[in-house]
Amino acid sequence: MIGHILERGVIFKLWEALKDIDVEIMHCEVSFAALKAGIEEKMPSVMRFYIVGKKEDREKAIEVVKKVAEDTECRIDYIKETY
Repeated sequence: MIGHILERGVIFKLWEALKDIDVEIMHCEVSFAALKAGIEEKMPSVMRFYIVGKKEDREKAIEVVKKVAEDTECRIDYIKETY
């Protein structure tokens, strides 16, 4: 996910939206090129993570992630399904 992750509270919104789906977000990393530019929303940050759970639960979670990204004006850069 790419956007203003910290400034717009994406992590907390994602947690809230996913708390009733039986998945876990694993290896979650947020990175940004420069602290000041990121906080001032001049430069986006990147959040990488894995969604772990049963296939049907992961599919539900992916839809939720897409909605949170849309609501926070972020974008999904890449989704890869592995079994």
